[in-house]
Amino acid sequence: MDGMPTKTHGIAAAIWTVSFCLVGCAPRAFQDALTLSVEQNRVVDAAARRADAAWFLRFDALLLSDLDDAIAAADTDAKRALAADVYRSAARLARDVTHREIDRLPAPARSALAERFHVKANPTALHERFDRDAAEALRRDLAAIETASAKSLQQKLLALRQSVSPLPDDRGRLGRQLMLCWAALPAWIGLENEEAKLRDKSDAMAARQLDHVALWRPVPRAGDDLLARFAPIIAVEWPDRRPYPEGNDRIGGVRLRRDGGAIVVVVDPTDPHVYAYNWVAKIHGRRYPQLVYVWWFPERPPMTANDPSAGHIDGGMLRLTLDSHQRPVIGEASLNCGCGHRVFVASALENAARHEFSEALPGNRFAIEQDTDRAHDVIVADTFDTPPENARPVVFQSAGYHEVCKLDFVDAARAAALRATEETSYRLVPYDVLDTLPLDGGVGSMFGPDGLVHDAGRRSGYLLAPTGILSAGQPRKRGTHRVRWDDYLFDDPHLLERTLRLPRGF
Repeated sequence: MDGMPTKTHGIAAAIWTVSFCLVGCAPRAFQDALTLSVEQNRVVDAAARRADAAWFLRFDALLLSDLDDAIAAADTDAKRALAADVYRSAARLARDVTHREIDRLPAPARSALAERFHVKANPTALHERFDRDAAEALRRDLAAIETASAKSLQQKLLALRQSVSPLPDDRGRLGRQLMLCWAALPAWIGLENEEAKLRDKSDAMAARQLDHVALWRPVPRAGDDLLARFAPIIAVEWPDRRPYPEGNDRIGGVRLRRDGGAIVVVVDPTDPHVYAYNWVAKIHGRRYPQLVYVWWFPERPPMTANDPSAGHIDGGMLRLTLDSHQRPVIGEASLNCGCGHRVFVASALENAARHEFSEALPGNRFAIEQDTDRAHDVIVADTFDTPPENARPVVFQSAGYHEVCKLDFVDAARAAALRATEETSYRLVPYDVLDTLPLDGGVGSMFGPDGLVHDAGRRSGYLLAPTGILSAGQPRKRGTHRVRWDDYLFDDPHLLERTLRLPRGF
């Protein structure tokens, strides 16, 4: 798909150029034309939020939090330094995300851009054009930050913050609620019924013994990379009989294909992958490393008659928060739609919370559990012993439902002794490859511009739409996950600080 356009692509490029005019005057600036093309071709990265005040920046939840820190800084020199760091980091995110969006553009769209702006019709040339313009814009803004007065710098940062676009599920949320207000009461009753079931079975899930499991172990990797060091062993319940194909309980690598004009996502169990990325938690003014692991199943099979949660593509994820000694102290697990979010804490952390706060709050089992001002507090499912040196997490999931029942940590000897009905190895790969998967000689993303996995909707999405939740139960992209019925953004770096009673000595 790279290189100069063929005759067919030339015709398509001409059609595409005309299409610019059909929506109004064609954008004169390269970055405006690129943005329009990316949006019209539906290859937008849903998690990297644009800022109208600075086209060359993109923001995720961590960068927005850092921007808020810069705005809140009282000392002007500190504010200036924080602002410059935010601009540089947001520019790097914009560069990486925009490169992937360009790569996903169909060849005719790239050819149209190339012809209008006199560059070669290949992704590299378009990358370079964006990089050149963005670098110059960043240079100008960094110079302005360096010389701005305290007042003008604050105004600039506030204007930038206010110009950041909302996440896809926040766009139109009120409209969905108003349009479907006639069905709101039964939807909320249904949601709270599911919440009650989740809480009722939480303790039972933690105590559940999975007699037969299949194991997926990470392929060993050299070096002391934290993501590789703590890559989990995934243990899936393996019953003797199932009312669905057993392949639905096997994790795999994600593939894309086309069916007509639609992108179809396929999970290949013969080549298992776990997709990982680094993140950050902000707790008591300090930053702590987080390690996030995501895996996928081909299907969520129907487990009951008319099961509203059944559908194409399912998956689980684990996030580990490390302390200052790089030891896991908090584990969070959920499905890849954000459903079933549960927290596991190190027993030493629970003991510290109990020492500081004396006892658990009324109705709670653990001292670390918090009562928030949100409708649904975070569920602390269980504690785990302080992991031994070089321990690896083991995530236990139920068959069919794919819910995480419990989290444990095992050293090399215990890991080797784990008994399983069958064992498979998986490869640990960067999460961002899900945005550049091979497709039709080019690349495509597992996710649509709304952050949702292509063609993986659930009936529960329609049932809960009156609450404002966007496609409840449908797996989605990192950065767009909401947990606890949309009460919290999973990637909010302050999530743990806001939802747990964390001791000051954390």
